[in-house]
Amino acid sequence: MVSKYEIDLIGYKCPIPILKIKKKIESLSKGDHLFVKASDPMLKIDLPLFCMEENCKIISINDYEDFISFKLELI
Repeated sequence: MVSKYEIDLIGYKCPIPILKIKKKIESLSKGDHLFVKASDPMLKIDLPLFCMEENCKIISINDYEDFISFKLELI
């Protein structure tokens, strides 16, 4: 069964969002989904690079007026 988790990183600047995402995914299982809300536009560059090394993949990226949302799946 796939579990869904959310982490709100609005207001944090890199590298803090990546560090918090790394800590969160360490407690998740393969197939779980993590929804991330962030305000730092650099995460659109940093997160794909992070996922290539950390066994996760980006399912979606959505830009909103005040934040960016990411949907990750652990692989």
